[in-house]
Amino acid sequence: MTRILAALSVLAVLAGLLAGCGDDDDAGSASTPAPKGDAPVVEGTGYTLQPPRGFRDVTSRFDGSAIRVDLVYADAAQAGSGFARNIVVIREQPGGEFTLDDVMPNFESQAKLEATDEGISEIEDRELDGVPARTYSFLRRDESNGRVRQRQVVAIKDQAVYTITWTVSADKFDAEEPTLDSILASWRWTGSGGADEPS
Repeated sequence: MTRILAALSVLAVLAGLLAGCGDDDDAGSASTPAPKGDAPVVEGTGYTLQPPRGFRDVTSRFDGSAIRVDLVYADAAQAGSGFARNIVVIREQPGGEFTLDDVMPNFESQAKLEATDEGISEIEDRELDGVPARTYSFLRRDESNGRVRQRQVVAIKDQAVYTITWTVSADKFDAEEPTLDSILASWRWTGSGGADEPS
């Protein structure tokens, strides 16, 4: 599970690298129907999702990373403002058989290290396109990009661990939760899938 632990550690680096982003690339409750909108659907490894309109693909900023940063979209309208709200998907295949119950203690302990003294929220069950997932949020201890709060969603599909991280300025987090819900509702697994994974 060492590589799974590394997935959370890289998010500290991501927050800094996403400050002022939006000028790199030109790509423009999970069981509910996908939201209607005119933002394009984008394809990751084993899934598709619909980022918010005005978000740009900045995945190439993480080329060569030791962690499998699969997809990164950030708000182009906030470019140059010091921090851009963003969605990051990390996909890892640590090998072997495992369930959410196996991996969540690692994610929880890492999140607690990254969080302020208030700790992390309650870990809640949810679904991601019919696949069991867990979610929690926390205020980041590192304030080099201002006060930011992250919500992470963890799911396992085809023995890969998907970590979806939504990062927003702390004072806008509650107002932005519907935007994340819309992204998660648009998530569709591609390949062999339905709700057949162990939880």
